Amino acid sequence: MNIESRINNSIKNISFGLLAQVIQMLFGFITRTVFIKYLSVEYLGVNGLFTNILALLSLTEMGISSVLLFSLYKSLAEKEERKIASLINFFKEIYCKIAVIVAVIGLLLMFFLNDIVQNPSVPLARDLNIIYLLFLFNTVSSYFFYYKISLFNADQNGYIISICNALVFVVQNIVQIILLVFFKNFILYLIVQSVFQLSGNLAISLLINKYYPFLKKYKNEKVDENTKKNIFSSVKSTALVKIGGLLVNSTDNLILNYFSGLAMVGLLSNYNLLIGLASGLIVQVFSSLTGSIANVNVTEDIKKRTSIFNSINFANFWLYGFFSICILVLINDFITIWIGTKFILSIPVVIALTFNFYMYGMQNAVWTYKSTFGFFKEGQYLVILTAIINLVLSFVLGKQLGLLGILIATALARLMTNAWYDPYIVLKLGLNKKPIEYLKKYLLYLVILTISYLIINCITNYLPFEMKVNFGIKIILCLIVPNLFIYLFFKSSEEFRYFKSILFLLIIKKNKKR
Repeated sequence: MNIESRINNSIKNISFGLLAQVIQMLFGFITRTVFIKYLSVEYLGVNGLFTNILALLSLTEMGISSVLLFSLYKSLAEKEERKIASLINFFKEIYCKIAVIVAVIGLLLMFFLNDIVQNPSVPLARDLNIIYLLFLFNTVSSYFFYYKISLFNADQNGYIISICNALVFVVQNIVQIILLVFFKNFILYLIVQSVFQLSGNLAISLLINKYYPFLKKYKNEKVDENTKKNIFSSVKSTALVKIGGLLVNSTDNLILNYFSGLAMVGLLSNYNLLIGLASGLIVQVFSSLTGSIANVNVTEDIKKRTSIFNSINFANFWLYGFFSICILVLINDFITIWIGTKFILSIPVVIALTFNFYMYGMQNAVWTYKSTFGFFKEGQYLVILTAIINLVLSFVLGKQLGLLGILIATALARLMTNAWYDPYIVLKLGLNKKPIEYLKKYLLYLVILTISYLIINCITNYLPFEMKVNFGIKIILCLIVPNLFIYLFFKSSEEFRYFKSILFLLIIKKNKKR
């Protein structure tokens, strides 16, 4: 695949992906607003709690998704239809078994729901089992489709999934809003979600059969023993990474519920929703690029791979840095205007949330390269150490500081482990470069963002207008200050010139079509 084809595929996936993400953001935000108005904050809490519990159940998936994608990249690049079909058939068997295991464990957990959700209101206690079963159904049913859906992503056709998901999501949310307004019923809300999620997955599955007809032709094709051996070897490593990652990312709500109750989990869920919207936009960009990056790593020399890595990492910083500034400056004002002051969290908590968002996000380029290089074994035990440090510190600091302590614990656990080790692996083993250069850039990026925030904060502290006017001014400052600083510092860099050349290429191509 030539450079222009990769760029075209990336642009198409990013464009459709971002459009779909924005549509889902808008409708998701509207639905959450209606949810808060017609249902109590306790339902927000149980929504976040059950989401985390079932995320922990996905430990049984053991990171197989990463291995599946990596297994497909080379076969897709070389158009080996028989090999692709055999891999899909093999992973189908695995995912069906995972679905059964998750269903069984999930059903067993029902016996402990009253211990997990303590002192719920009478209506919630009455419906708790049904609510949990609907969450479990959504989790289990998705496993019967992922092995096929991943084929679109690996083949740089992720935009098809984005379009389908956006259409289904819009209709789903319209129906959910109507039901919330007229019936104020959380169970009906979840039933609609289940029906539309299943329908969307079925639709994408049918499209995959249409785009890849050879899957039916080779439906009985088996993978060879050597491929099986390599896959299981990689899965052993990704399992540890998966366990560690989930214990770090999916335990905060459980620990917070233990120390502070469902109401605090509900308050945090609003912040996580908004931060998740920002993260979703950025992740959409990078997930759209994964197939193209994999193609570069399979077909290009180390100089080209390094150049693309530096450019992707710079784009990662720009996006996460800009959104971090926006979160710090705007999120409390936004929540106050949106649903009122009783839903806001303290400034130290917002700073901790933002730091975790930025630090986790800055790993994006590194993790994309790590997975497309197939570095599954490297750092597998360190992730477990991250999880142990996080859990210990979360209980110690959570007891003393509540939510703030839990967030600080997560940040410290990452700083002490994978925040430095994963970049080291990619640069040293994958790109044959000195990690110190990455560290210097990382610190420079952080300094630029800190200066930008301090300037905005100094200006906004003296704004004399009422809240909504001040909020508008803050938005303008967030758009100008960090982006101006980034442009001034990096306008002559190789990374900036790379993206400028892509922009010129697109403009020229557009003019030719005219």
